[in-house]
Amino acid sequence: MTLQTLPTLLGRITAAALPEAEVYRLERLYRQPPGRIGRQAGVLCCPICGTRALRFAPFGLAGRSNARCPSCGSLERHRLLWLYLTRHTRLLRRRLRVLHTAPEPCLEGPLRQVRRWRYQTVDRFSPLADRRADLTDLPYSAGSFDLILSSHVLEHIPDDAAAMAELARVLRPGGVAIVLVPYDPRRPATEEGRTVTSPAERLVRFGHPYHYRIYGADLLNRLTATGFAVRAVDSRRLLRPHQRRRYRINRNHLFHCVRR
Repeated sequence: MTLQTLPTLLGRITAAALPEAEVYRLERLYRQPPGRIGRQAGVLCCPICGTRALRFAPFGLAGRSNARCPSCGSLERHRLLWLYLTRHTRLLRRRLRVLHTAPEPCLEGPLRQVRRWRYQTVDRFSPLADRRADLTDLPYSAGSFDLILSSHVLEHIPDDAAAMAELARVLRPGGVAIVLVPYDPRRPATEEGRTVTSPAERLVRFGHPYHYRIYGADLLNRLTATGFAVRAVDSRRLLRPHQRRRYRINRNHLFHCVRR
């Protein structure tokens, strides 16, 4: 959900008066910000759309500074994923069947243009996705995809083990899933709240009314148990300090998962 939308709805959400499905079916959540400021002189640069600026927009309930690209709307995690795909893998150069879960507008446009990819999107609510489906029950046969991109989706699903198992099922052996979630490596175990029904309590515990957990260091074991060989990628090791400053990428992680 765009956090430009969330604050205006937060009161109704936490009062349990606005169901998740009703919020996430709003088409405006899936559109890029209007207008583009284009290339300008500035110390910051969005690697996805090429925008240069003196500062990025704030984002989040706490107003995290310099977080959101003013042109394409990308956040730190989106820019990390883009840099990883384009500069640290050869995935964009290969002929791949690609599934993108809950696709972010800032990434969906560029990824649809990758000539060698057969790219599909799936989302539980979005009216703009290629397929509407729950991640725990995907409408694809086993081994349908070579690559899956899934960013900040699993924390929205009460039974995340079932969702991980589905990702493994529809991915061919040797295929790759790149997974991002709210993750704190300092936590030895995931703070779990799959039975928490109150949006207000979830907001307090997990920082979002529709999240069910904050993942800890046991995430690697969770992914491994569903059939993946997992490698954690830390933004601080992947990128040099001047790159993190230039592209505005905070301490973040992605998980490169190979289907065994």
